[in-house]
Amino acid sequence: MRYLRVKIRRDTQTVNNSLIAPWEIPVLEYLFEQGNVEKLDSEEVSRDYPDAGAEWARLVQVYGSDSKTGIPHIVSVYGEGSRGLKALREAIDEEKAAAKKPAAAKSKRKTADDALLA
Repeated sequence: MRYLRVKIRRDTQTVNNSLIAPWEIPVLEYLFEQGNVEKLDSEEVSRDYPDAGAEWARLVQVYGSDSKTGIPHIVSVYGEGSRGLKALREAIDEEKAAAKKPAAAKSKRKTADDALLA
């Protein structure tokens, strides 16, 4: 499974470097605003992709709820009820599909410049 290393600017004095699942990026951008979450690189970790229901529960615990409304931040990002769970499942499935695609091969086509460089 691929994780992303991100730099999160909480405020002018606090910067965190974290390894997170790609579907957590929208939640972090919701909490810290889009310009404060910077993707640095990625890492492959030997781990199965989570079930959307279990991941939903984990994200509710990790990111908590709005203090005024009590609405979990994950609901604000992905939606409520079965619609939100479906959106999270689709985000996880997109990541699975992307991981299965082979890396794009570099073109071996020769150009006129290749002859000049040889």
